[in-house]
Amino acid sequence: MKKVIFLLFFFAVVFSSFGRDYSHFSEYSSEVPALLEGVWQGSDRLLLFSGKNSSFACVLRVFYQWYDDRAAESGQFAQISSRDRNNTGAIHPENISIDFKTIFENSSKTAAAFELRIKYPALKDYVYIPLAVVDGKIFLNFFIREAFYENPVLAGENFNQENLLSKSNFSVLDTEVFFLKDFSAASGITISPPVIKNELLSYVVDGKNFYPVRYWLSQMEESEDRAELFDGKKTFSLPKFIQAAGNLYTCTTGRSSKIRNVKKIENFPVNFIADDDKKIYAYGKEYLVYVPGTGNYEQILNIAEKNNQRRHPPSAPIFPVKEPEFRWKEISDIEVYDVRTWSKRNLDIHK
Repeated sequence: MKKVIFLLFFFAVVFSSFGRDYSHFSEYSSEVPALLEGVWQGSDRLLLFSGKNSSFACVLRVFYQWYDDRAAESGQFAQISSRDRNNTGAIHPENISIDFKTIFENSSKTAAAFELRIKYPALKDYVYIPLAVVDGKIFLNFFIREAFYENPVLAGENFNQENLLSKSNFSVLDTEVFFLKDFSAASGITISPPVIKNELLSYVVDGKNFYPVRYWLSQMEESEDRAELFDGKKTFSLPKFIQAAGNLYTCTTGRSSKIRNVKKIENFPVNFIADDDKKIYAYGKEYLVYVPGTGNYEQILNIAEKNNQRRHPPSAPIFPVKEPEFRWKEISDIEVYDVRTWSKRNLDIHK
């Protein structure tokens, strides 16, 4: 009997921790944030975020962008326009619902970081996708800058979290000390669940010195615990956990608070752009770009229909066709000594 109770307890603990959702449901809203509203264009897709009820549409640009497939749209769009019937698009589009949570928005409301909570029709659980909007572009790879010293005296008298940073590099950061929290968890905004990273790479920035800190997936209880990084001279205090994409990531093992095996680097490994408040740092190639003046379904539909009116020029032959080459001198010589040609010429002469 004791063994049975122990096994039941063991499986209860295991299954209660497996697949745990670390997102905060009360913070999500179905209303599309102002910075996200409109049509966004990428190399392989068009996305629409519109309306208080979160109308979402996705147009996939297939066949090397020569055909726009209306892959995902809500049921109300079917009343506006009929769908093409072909062997590329599905008969029924994916009906995907999205809610939004604002992670950060700058004071001028020109840049922000959001987390999308997506409900795919074939999945029971939600999928979460963090993204940042900077300069009219959506980035999936970005950091959020945070102060991490519990005791500001550790940073010295010159420490000022509000100092401005260079947009292109860290060359002016002689006295700046802060933490870049990584939110680059999702591979894309897709019509099927994207790939979510198992690890995040954040950075401690101390002037011109950078300390990469690896965070990995964890099934522990979420808390406000801090972790410590010691470089031989200073002790840096930073979050032990990062909550991103509905997952929890940690930088230490078990209950430990010591970060180990961290090596200092002198050059930041990526180029980035920052918002006006120097709070969001986006890096890599932008995922999507805003299409100016757009905000409803008719506009994304017009873009798709206009693109589908194009016709691809005929492909060049694999083996180029050469122009025929006639060797006229050899042909003439053959005709001269050809009996039939000789007789015909004599007849023509004596007519």
